[in-house]
Amino acid sequence: MAKTRKTVSEDAVNVSLTPFETVYCNPMLLVGRMQSEALRATLERQVEMVDFLRLRIEKDMRLAERLLQAREPGEVVSACTEFCSEAVEDYAREAFRNANLVPEVTSEAVEQVAREAEEISDELKAAALVVA
Repeated sequence: MAKTRKTVSEDAVNVSLTPFETVYCNPMLLVGRMQSEALRATLERQVEMVDFLRLRIEKDMRLAERLLQAREPGEVVSACTEFCSEAVEDYAREAFRNANLVPEVTSEAVEQVAREAEEISDELKAAALVVA
């Protein structure tokens, strides 16, 4: 009788796992897939960040070239204000993209960053026109 109970108990365990395995697959594979997706998403975001940094570094190098080619102080001021204006816009755009990853938490911050970036950019553009 004890042997029968053990067999029934083992069968009950096996039967209870069958729906889990057929509906959700192997739990170890499911966890592996979730981790793989998380890793993929993280790496994609890192690639985007590296692309953004590459773009900003290229713009930094162009600023250095413009400063070396400047012949008058007005050209230096113009180059710097244009550079700063573009940088503010680029960083605001990137901050906006990052903030939209969690929109319910950051919607106010995104709007404020966009407003401030637009104000600063407008001020820098106006300053560049005055100097030029």
